[in-house]
Amino acid sequence: MLSSLYIENLAVIEKVSIDFQKGFTVFTGETGAGKSILIDAINACLGQRASREIVRNQTEKAIISACFTDLSSEAFRVLEKNGYSTGNELVITREIYADGRSNARINGRPATVGMLRELGMTLINIHGQHDNQILLSPERHLSLIDHYGDLLPLTQQYEKEFRTLSRMIRKLKEVTVKETQKEDKKRRVTEELSLIEKANLSEGIDVVLEEKAALFRNGEKIASGLSEAVNALYGDDVSFGATDLLSRAASALSRLDDISALRSVAEKLAVLSMELESAAGDLRDFFDTLHYDPAEAEEVENRLSRIRKLKLKYGEIPKILQKKEALNRELEELDQNQQLLETLNTETRRQKEKVSFLAKELTQRRKEAASRLSRRIEEEARFLEMPALRVEPLFTPTKLNSSGDTSVELMLSSNPGEPPKPIAKIASGGELSRIMLAIKSALAEKDSIPTLIFDEIDTGVSGKAAQKIGRKLKEVSKSRQVFSVTHSAQIAALAHHHFLIRKESDGERTYTVVLPLLGEDRVEEIARIFSTDAVSDLMRETAKSMLEEGEKI
Repeated sequence: MLSSLYIENLAVIEKVSIDFQKGFTVFTGETGAGKSILIDAINACLGQRASREIVRNQTEKAIISACFTDLSSEAFRVLEKNGYSTGNELVITREIYADGRSNARINGRPATVGMLRELGMTLINIHGQHDNQILLSPERHLSLIDHYGDLLPLTQQYEKEFRTLSRMIRKLKEVTVKETQKEDKKRRVTEELSLIEKANLSEGIDVVLEEKAALFRNGEKIASGLSEAVNALYGDDVSFGATDLLSRAASALSRLDDISALRSVAEKLAVLSMELESAAGDLRDFFDTLHYDPAEAEEVENRLSRIRKLKLKYGEIPKILQKKEALNRELEELDQNQQLLETLNTETRRQKEKVSFLAKELTQRRKEAASRLSRRIEEEARFLEMPALRVEPLFTPTKLNSSGDTSVELMLSSNPGEPPKPIAKIASGGELSRIMLAIKSALAEKDSIPTLIFDEIDTGVSGKAAQKIGRKLKEVSKSRQVFSVTHSAQIAALAHHHFLIRKESDGERTYTVVLPLLGEDRVEEIARIFSTDAVSDLMRETAKSMLEEGEKI
């Protein structure tokens, strides 16, 4: 619970220190006295945005310090999570400087605004006039139902799985787009690879083919030259060839080996004869294999043409072969992407089935919770002088989204015989306040937040309805601390504790004071609230009677 609040240099508040107790506490005061500043101060301690404009004029900084006791287990969990240890007392301090800077502390240790927000959600729930927008915004109704139905674990599981599905769908789309583009790329790579493969390349093949082509191009000339050379070496039917003549010369000299001067010449002729015989044999073998095939000649020329084109594009044959290897690797990668696409399709389909199943389960649980919440709101509304109120949840199927597969809107009928309609079309300001209080009362049973603050929840309500709101607030205060900023005498008279917020002036500056009211001072304030002119003795007697009746409730 909120045990105390210290405020210094905040707007029109110069310095004020307030001690609070359990039960139902009200704040009253004339319009403009500064009641909303108390809510702003508490919000600042809860991590809400605090503008430098709220710093009191001509001061360096504003200081707000809130002390909490009897912390909930959830508050202890958040403190421990963020590295703070505490006993049964927690002090949150927020300083806002006139130059726009601010800092925060938890039990004297520095803290971030984010930590304050997280911790604040376990300490206080503030309902202001703007919170009625929750009822007017159908998209907010779902969170009310989830809260009442204790569906947070299931919704968190669903949201986690839906986020996974969303990521998978995005990935699938990316891969699909790339795959579409890669089909064209794969076609281009395949065509490019095919051109290289048709050339049937290997190291030095271009040299071999050039020689073959040269032979084919000069076949007749080569054949004639070879024939003449072979005949000259081997001879013909008319004359001896060079090999026979050289052999004879060598043989003739060999018979004259007793002449030493000729012996070396004979040896040289013998060697030349053998070498000439070998060369002649090579020429004859080459001549015997020499042939001309037009088809083969055309194929050689075609291969050389392809090789020349490839050389112009990629360079010499080693570079062409490197390109071939690179294209083969790229083709393999493209095939792997196809496998990835198939895998993603399968996994995404399975994930969507999982999410759809969870969404159906979530919708069913929400329908059950919405039915219970509707009946509970109707019960609370009857107590708050809205006996004919009927609440009907309208579920509408939607495309799978982060909230599930349905949207929901709480439809109301406030008069017998009228069909339920959207809240915005039928509820007045006073009715909205009471419906919101009914919802808060229902939800209060489902959470452990120890302190509730209602900022002018009685707007648009008076008479018996206002008294019922006060009685409901007092009833809720049996299990938790309740604060209410109010303009209603009926509500103020039912509180356990009463503070007056009053604006005063010393002639030079204006400042706000917060005064605890007891006895006749409280009677005077209750009488002032419902009076339209000067407070009369009759009004004081009425106020005193209201307070006495309030103590009995």
